[in-house]
Amino acid sequence: MRLCHDLRQYVAAGLLLSEPRPGQEAGQTRLTLIHQQFTAIAEMLAAEFDRSQGAGAVNLTRLVSECADVVRLTHRGRITIPRSSQVLVHGEQALLRRAVGNMLDNACRAAGPDGIVTARVDVDAEVATVEVVDDGAGFGGITPGTGHGLQVVAAAVRACQGRVEISSGPGVGTTVRLCLPAPRRMVRPA
Repeated sequence: MRLCHDLRQYVAAGLLLSEPRPGQEAGQTRLTLIHQQFTAIAEMLAAEFDRSQGAGAVNLTRLVSECADVVRLTHRGRITIPRSSQVLVHGEQALLRRAVGNMLDNACRAAGPDGIVTARVDVDAEVATVEVVDDGAGFGGITPGTGHGLQVVAAAVRACQGRVEISSGPGVGTTVRLCLPAPRRMVRPA
C-alpha cells in the first residue's frame, strides 16, 4: 500500500513532464527530470521486491535536490535549498528518497501555492540531518493525505538507525528533521 502511495507522486510528475506544452521546448533539463522519475521508480520497486540491494553510501545533498525537483512539478509553492557541501550517510537510497519526497510533499501541501518550503542538509561529527520547514498552518491545519507519509519517513529512519524530530504549532508552520548517524569516514571536512 505504501509503495502505491509513493509511486502515485512519481507517476503524476512523469505524466506532467511527458505532456507537450505550447511554446515549451523538451530540452535536456526535462529529459533529465524524466530520467530521475523512472530511476526513482526502479529504486523503489527494487527495494520493495529485492531486499538483496541493501544499504550503501547515500549522497543526501543530491537526493534532497532530486526530490525537490520532483515535488516542484506537482506543487506551485516555492522550495528553497540553501547551498551545502556533500553530505553522505549509510542507508537504503530508495527508502531515504521516499522519506524525503514525502516530507517535501507534505510541506508543500501545508504551505500552499503561495508558501515557502526550505530543505536543509547538514552534518556534524555525529549526525547528518535533513530538515524540511514550511510556513503553513501547522499540524491539523491542512487536509490529511492518505496517512502513509509519516509511516514511510519513520520506516526509513528506523532502517538507518536514526530518529525523526517534528515541531509544529497552529499558525507557525512545521519543521520535520531526519537525524541520521554520520559515519566518520563520510563526514565532510569542517
